[in-house]
Amino acid sequence: MKTQERLNDILKNILEQYGVEDKTLNRLTHKYMLHIDELSEKYQYLEDGNLNETCIEECLQKATEIYRFINFSDNLLVIYDNLFGQENEREKEFLESTLTHISKYDTYKLKWQYPIYKNDLPIHQDNEIYTCIRHLYRVKEINIQKLFREIILSDIGGEMDFCSSIFIIDINSGCIFHLYDDRGIYILALKEEYLTDVWREFHDSVFTLDYQNFKIKVNTLYWIDETKNDPNDLCLHGDITVTIGGEELSSSCTVSAAALRMLKTLWEDHLLTKGGQILPCCGNFMIPNETLDEVEIIGCDTGIDWTILHEDGMIKLITEKENTVFVYYLQYKEEVLRFVDMVENYYKISLPKNIPEDEFERNGYIAFWNEWHRRRGRKSEK
Repeated sequence: MKTQERLNDILKNILEQYGVEDKTLNRLTHKYMLHIDELSEKYQYLEDGNLNETCIEECLQKATEIYRFINFSDNLLVIYDNLFGQENEREKEFLESTLTHISKYDTYKLKWQYPIYKNDLPIHQDNEIYTCIRHLYRVKEINIQKLFREIILSDIGGEMDFCSSIFIIDINSGCIFHLYDDRGIYILALKEEYLTDVWREFHDSVFTLDYQNFKIKVNTLYWIDETKNDPNDLCLHGDITVTIGGEELSSSCTVSAAALRMLKTLWEDHLLTKGGQILPCCGNFMIPNETLDEVEIIGCDTGIDWTILHEDGMIKLITEKENTVFVYYLQYKEEVLRFVDMVENYYKISLPKNIPEDEFERNGYIAFWNEWHRRRGRKSEK
């Protein structure tokens, strides 16, 4: 980065890489985003109403551990979004006391409002347009223990109001760290691999409150003739229960077709369609393309379906009963891949398949696995 660049230009450049215009960062979502929503298992208050200092210390320790694990560089952009424009010099001075080697400072204002959804009741709709005062600092280092403690206390009786207001950005990588209060942290990245190690290290604390929004439960897997392991049966069947929000969708379906269709939704939207349901009753024909790397599976009109949309960095699921759930992309991806791998492993432990002599059927089966492995990120197995 050129030293003469204005800080708001640096921020706007990073936000453009996230696919958004300049906006308040508390509304920022992205495909590659982790939500760590369990900093402590303890309650914030004691029975006498006083703060539970053990809870506060556990939150501080977890937030500090995660931030240090990410290993941000010394080329940092710290954003303080005073969301409602009520300038508090004391909070600004405190924030600056936690920053080391401030090489540049900038400030400006921007308008924002809460999103309004069509199903919101009027009482839940906020039409007010707010003015955010944004403070930007380019620094080398942060006293995170001092700063994080005040952020954690913001919503439970602290002296500073930093709730959902402080964002630390690594200018080199574009990664964003947002401890919003005692309840959790958002980490956003421009590349999925930036989050892989964080997710692996802190997996038990990621998405803990949201995982029940979308679950795939495999009850049984079997070939169409349940009495034997049939090497001539190319399509795996099973009894599946998918949970979307509070709604359970159960089906005896062709799980091999279901898994490939779910795999496709990691990149593509899926709309309700007859013959192309996510949980199809059957998959009678596999129609390959000319290069044998994609396949269209044709079945009957029976099955269970739902809409899957990529929206503002999230996955939006809408059932046929119009129940709507938003799921983090990485959460959705992990659940889909867990299901996909379970289906593939069942093929592996079963008798090898007899490849059809008929050219059309043979090419359809080859194209099925070519697309499967390409989308799963593996080379095709011969």
